[in-house]
Amino acid sequence: MIGLLAPGGLYVVDDLLPQPTWPSGHQARVDDFLAHLPEHPNLLGKAATWASGLLVGTRI
Repeated sequence: MIGLLAPGGLYVVDDLLPQPTWPSGHQARVDDFLAHLPEHPNLLGKAATWASGLLVGTRI
């Protein structure tokens, strides 16, 4: 997905903090997603522990 962003494009992801309504297996997918984010050298972003969790990034 990140490769589809134009330089300067915003990447926003929510629901990164565990929620009681998450389906089975969702935590593992979130953990995998967060573990692989540093592999994207063209993404500059910051995760926030606000509400249900949020990541805002931009392609550089």
